[in-house]
Amino acid sequence: MATLVYLAVLLGNATPNASFNDSDNPPSPAVNQIGEHMEAQFQAVDRSFEQLAKQPPRDVPHWTTRLPKLEVKFPFLSEKGSHETAFLVRGQSPPYDPSAPGSVNPNLAQSMTIPPPATEQWFPPPQHAWPGVPLLNPNGMLGGSPPQGTMMGVNGPQPFRFGWQSQADVGILPRETTNSRRGLGQFGVFEFNTELRYTAPTVMQHIFSIAPQFNLRGWDGPGTSSAAAIANGFTPLAGDAYRFGLDLRLTSPTQGPYTLELDFNPSFGTDFERGLTSKAWAFDARGALFVRTSPRYLLVLGAMFLDRVDDQVLPYAGIVYTPNQHFEIRALFPKAEINCFIGAPWGVPQWMYLAGEYHIEAYQVAVNTPGLSENRIQIEDWRAMLGVRSEHSGGMTSFLEGGWVFGRDVEFLRKATPGFDINSGFIARFGVRY
Repeated sequence: MATLVYLAVLLGNATPNASFNDSDNPPSPAVNQIGEHMEAQFQAVDRSFEQLAKQPPRDVPHWTTRLPKLEVKFPFLSEKGSHETAFLVRGQSPPYDPSAPGSVNPNLAQSMTIPPPATEQWFPPPQHAWPGVPLLNPNGMLGGSPPQGTMMGVNGPQPFRFGWQSQADVGILPRETTNSRRGLGQFGVFEFNTELRYTAPTVMQHIFSIAPQFNLRGWDGPGTSSAAAIANGFTPLAGDAYRFGLDLRLTSPTQGPYTLELDFNPSFGTDFERGLTSKAWAFDARGALFVRTSPRYLLVLGAMFLDRVDDQVLPYAGIVYTPNQHFEIRALFPKAEINCFIGAPWGVPQWMYLAGEYHIEAYQVAVNTPGLSENRIQIEDWRAMLGVRSEHSGGMTSFLEGGWVFGRDVEFLRKATPGFDINSGFIARFGVRY
């Protein structure tokens, strides 16, 4: 009944021209009182809206002003200086307008990955420091299932590949004139190097690897066909020399940013023209501490001992800088490299690199110097190489490089056999790892 009364009052206010039939249904006094009360309430609401419309607009603060502030003091500013930084807290992300073109909901997690170029496939930075001194990942690359599984985070700067892995490479150093007054003629070298390495986890999360090694040197001169050289007292070298080594390496688990690596490499090198003596043996060793100072920087601190004609203690150190996924700079000794990713033609990732290396080796050789039957020879040089490294499917890596070899010096342990220098020249190398 009350609903019908209110509806009648509203209809009466909405139609002022309407009139009741006094004879048929005259309004009662109660209805008239209800109508007057409702009309007074409507008028009060109208006056309230008019007052709100006349008030000045409110200054609503922006949502960023309500964020908490973080005060960070910098040591290079004065004591009074500070820097205030606003940061977002869960549940306080700013609103967004889904109807706006190109709008993105900031409350949803956004992808942080960089999409690869449309014309090539993206691959991570080089996973190893081969060819050359194996500093960063001495035992392989990512991938594989046991026994080719990997351990990450506990085994040094890069993941290891467990099980067996082999590598082989060849190099050619064409004949170059020797810098000597004894008429030695020219000297050229053919190189062949191979290694078969086995890597496995050991106690307390250490990684151990053992690698039998074989190296062949085919010497072309000097003095092998020079009568003048023999007449002047120089001993012709044998045609070939061989080296057999066993590399033993132990890498500690990573503790914070630190990883320790120790290496011992006994070997003997000879031309087999005489019986083995102490001049054929060499005992090399090195130790290095890897410090991951940041995701972009790796610090290498170490030293190595080389058992040669002139025993040497050299630094085994430097820094590795990886600014992004396309470049890597390895400012290291004894081998430095700058790597650049150049694409993946035919689906094969390709890296171009510029390398510089200090190289020294020694062998026992037969001599005909009066009073001597054998001696120890040391060949030392510096190499600058430009090459391309390819990372094939199935875990195989290949490289092809060419460059310049210089600072070439040859010495003998017993100075009765004269040493000599070799002119600078070209060098080319090719190798595979699988």
